[in-house]
Amino acid sequence: MHRLTSIVLLVIGYIFFAACTGNKNQLFTALDKSNTNINFQNTLFEDGPLNVANYIYFYNGGGVSIGDINNDGLQDILFTGNMVRNRLYLNKGNFTFEDITTQSGVADKQGWCTGATMADVNGDGLLDIYICRSADINPAMRTNLLFMNNGNLTFSEKAGQYGLADTGYSTQSAFFDYDKDGDLDCFIINHSLSKYTAGVQDNPELRNEHNPAFANKLYRNDNGHYSDVSGEAGITSNVLTFGLGLAVTDFNNDGWPDVYVSNDFNEPDYLFMNNRNGSFTESLRTSMDDISLYSMGSDAADYNNDGLPDLVTLDMMPESNFTQKMHSGAENFDKFQYLFNQGFYFEYSRNMLQKNNGDGTFSEVAQLAGVSNTDWSWTALFGDYDNDGNKDLFITNGYVKDYTEMDFLKYSVDRVVRKMHGDSVDAITEYIRKMPTLEIPNYVFQNNGNETFTKKTSEWGLDQPGVSAGAAYADLDNDGDLDLVVNNTNNFAGIYKNNSEAIGKNNYLRVQLAGTATNPRAIGTKVTLYCKGQQYYQEESPVRGFQSSSDPVLSFGVGSNAVIDSVLVIWPNNAYQLLTNVKPNQTLSLKMTDAKQSWVYDTLKNTNTVFTQSIASNIKHTENSFNDFTVQLLLPNYLSRQGPCIATADVNKDGLDDIFMGGAKGKAGQLFLQTAAGSFVAKQVPEFLQDSVSEDVSAVFFDADNDGDPDLYVASGGYEFDEFDPAFQDRLYLNDGKANFTKSVDALPKMLCSKSCVKAADIDGDGDIDLFVGGRLVPGKYPTAPRSFILANNGKGVFIDVTASVCNALMQPGMVTDAAFVDVNNDKTQDLVIVGEWMPIQVYTNKAGKFTDASASYIHFASTGWWNKIYTNDIDGDGDADLVIGNCGLNTQFKVSEKEPMNLYYKDFDNNGSIDPILCYFIQGVSYPANSRDDLTDQLPGLKKKFLEYKGYASATINDLFTPEVLKDAKILKVETMQTIYLENQGPAKGFALHNLPQEAQYAPVFGMVAEDFNNDGKKDLLLAGNETWTRIKFGRYRANHGVLLQADGKGNFTYVPQTKSGLQLNQNVKVLLPIKTGNKKTFIAGINDGNALFITAN
Repeated sequence: MHRLTSIVLLVIGYIFFAACTGNKNQLFTALDKSNTNINFQNTLFEDGPLNVANYIYFYNGGGVSIGDINNDGLQDILFTGNMVRNRLYLNKGNFTFEDITTQSGVADKQGWCTGATMADVNGDGLLDIYICRSADINPAMRTNLLFMNNGNLTFSEKAGQYGLADTGYSTQSAFFDYDKDGDLDCFIINHSLSKYTAGVQDNPELRNEHNPAFANKLYRNDNGHYSDVSGEAGITSNVLTFGLGLAVTDFNNDGWPDVYVSNDFNEPDYLFMNNRNGSFTESLRTSMDDISLYSMGSDAADYNNDGLPDLVTLDMMPESNFTQKMHSGAENFDKFQYLFNQGFYFEYSRNMLQKNNGDGTFSEVAQLAGVSNTDWSWTALFGDYDNDGNKDLFITNGYVKDYTEMDFLKYSVDRVVRKMHGDSVDAITEYIRKMPTLEIPNYVFQNNGNETFTKKTSEWGLDQPGVSAGAAYADLDNDGDLDLVVNNTNNFAGIYKNNSEAIGKNNYLRVQLAGTATNPRAIGTKVTLYCKGQQYYQEESPVRGFQSSSDPVLSFGVGSNAVIDSVLVIWPNNAYQLLTNVKPNQTLSLKMTDAKQSWVYDTLKNTNTVFTQSIASNIKHTENSFNDFTVQLLLPNYLSRQGPCIATADVNKDGLDDIFMGGAKGKAGQLFLQTAAGSFVAKQVPEFLQDSVSEDVSAVFFDADNDGDPDLYVASGGYEFDEFDPAFQDRLYLNDGKANFTKSVDALPKMLCSKSCVKAADIDGDGDIDLFVGGRLVPGKYPTAPRSFILANNGKGVFIDVTASVCNALMQPGMVTDAAFVDVNNDKTQDLVIVGEWMPIQVYTNKAGKFTDASASYIHFASTGWWNKIYTNDIDGDGDADLVIGNCGLNTQFKVSEKEPMNLYYKDFDNNGSIDPILCYFIQGVSYPANSRDDLTDQLPGLKKKFLEYKGYASATINDLFTPEVLKDAKILKVETMQTIYLENQGPAKGFALHNLPQEAQYAPVFGMVAEDFNNDGKKDLLLAGNETWTRIKFGRYRANHGVLLQADGKGNFTYVPQTKSGLQLNQNVKVLLPIKTGNKKTFIAGINDGNALFITAN
């Protein structure tokens, strides 16, 4: 059977290679082994004593290491084999290679080999090879190997002599100078065993257990001998450590290399930041908001050309709906929260792209970038494969036996286990044989130059199905572009020639570095090219991807630039040199000894920022604990965490703004009076405590009773109550002018529904303030639209529900999230704009106190969205009010448009008295239900009979779930846009002109917006904040907005101001952002859900 499989794969491979060879317009050509002489196969033998049942990483595959071992200017290739010999191939030029494995001696010692790294360990000018080993229970058979280059194409194994004979279960190593003493130290990532996976991964006590065989290791180079300094250097790990990915780079640009370790399973990844004193501090939680769950390969590189190294980690989220559904079980939100509370972290099973903000934090943007879903992935390699100046992304994937497929897990395993008695070889063999295989093409994404990528797998000639693991890039033929080398499992290795020089017109520059005797390849050197205002940055760090190391010669694409303005080289000893007017299409050979000037890193925090943040230590919102998904299992997101609401006014007439912060259910609202010194002191208001049963979701200060002081209206909402619960009644608190508030019992009509907002304006022109109160939801009946209200003030502070007579359409306009009174048509009356979830933007014009839906005259685009907030201001300075409207953003699994909207079908599908909302969105051109089979059938048990197996459900659309008869009376909502926008008011004749805000504004949902001229150029800039952290596990938290400052050009365009310049660090769950008068500087208060408020002051 095994031989037959190999033959079939060989035939398929031959056909594919022949086809690719014939297409000269593809970027890559797969070269046949008969031409390259590379016939390595990492073949696994599954019928022996070692198999996936007793070694969990049996199918992880082998690695690749590339380097010039004989200094002839050609890059040579080493492949590691798990159950076959490692193979070393000497590059003879023109893509022909000679197998020198036997004579070289690199296969004299075998065992289960994993990662490989080439580095000049002894400083003799020759690349040595360090090979990691694992799997074997005998430490002698998994001891890592160091093959020292003898200079005559032979190697001698000397790991023991150098102190690098590590006996852990090793994945990969990296050589770099962590203590900047001039020589190369070594970091090794190891992994734990199967006994610490299923059933014990959520045990926090195991995070305190240590086993040196599983622990990551840091070896310091002490005059040519390596010493384990892991403990004293702060390299932490435990028995739950499953290290699979290793990235070394200077993340914080202080001149010292940092280390990122990708961990499989629940143990969070490790981000070891260099303390510049021989030690590291693990800093993941203070730097990254969300990480991959099953972190595998990784790469650190500057993908967006801002001069900062970013990071990608790989996971297992499939691209296709079918594969997603075949691998998705029931979500367990309570367990997810439990793991975090026990010291684990926010981990999601998808690729993560961590964009470096330059301030010690990262924004995770893989979904926005379009690279989050690439199936069971291993190697990630950023490289400019088309030489256009933007780093593209290559990803390998596949798995020999996909034991995570749900049908297999639910049924096949049970049957096999019932047959197993002890460790029966036959039973284990049957178990393995029944596992499905995951053979899929690798991925390559072209960088679009705007922080997004486009999949180019087929167009670039890389669409051969298979199982690929380690991979590396190199310019194998010295023609200026990056070729690819892939270690395939149970198939021949892939060699892909890059045809960029033949089919494109882009230029390149290669940079070869020569360091010192103890660091000959100058690992850690930083090179930046400057061309016409663009910068292209790379760091010399060959270990990348998974179990692999790439060409140490740096390769830059520079597009059509005929001259490179300058090349800045910062060497590991902080010497630097600057070359100007450099011609492209050459290899620059640079020496550290030629650098005479000293580079000084700025390690001090920038204090010359636009804003300064401070914590309001006594102004805190405390959320109550409630799991919304226990009420309606299929909710897209939480609904119970809308707060806090904040309102500001001078309530005691001392000329200073005071603050009201609303409370969650069971928490009283709080009033804070500002002192002359600018601090805020809490004032007890007994009425607030009496009403603490309600959840405060919106508040506004206004003079309700016309006595000259600000009264307080508080809207009640939330999802935790039953429909029509008395806690939903809103409240009006009258102010006596001295900040003493008394509830006006009879001021409001009965309003027993869950609200979202209250807005105040004189609607009817009678001189008093009226109200719009937006209804948010009906508890337990999502997405049923609740009541909304127009409340007319009778002049004495008593409000009457006049909605039906003023505008019947406003009785139930939808699930309103926000509203704004604004004069859209310059007729001196207050019109109304409302937005909501699953709602279009609605514009109601006011004539004589009555409202008419004029949306069609003002909104000229498909506007249904997941809208959050409206902000009004004359942003363009033309005298009328413009709008900024916060939406969900683009950093999600949902890729919506007018042609491919996201839909919500809802009705009581199983006639049990409850509403069943079924979310559907497009994946690869077809709309599918979002939920897993388990979650959907838990809500609708009757569907279990229809979909006995996951395979049947995996391709089901809404029309496959229900008959036309059942669907005919289902209601359907849609979302056509997710972008946060600026609407420029062009008057009643033209309505609003749409301006999509920059990518950074789309990183996460926006809930707070302010427009001010922050740089004193006469143009109003925008400050945005938001995030939403209580979501379905499948979709993950939306938390990549760290506070976005957008600088205006006065023409409707905005440019992102980097975090290092803005000073913003607002990655919390910001629900409101308001200006507040405190002293002479512009100050804003940000309300944080379940956290302390923040003050943001413009400097």
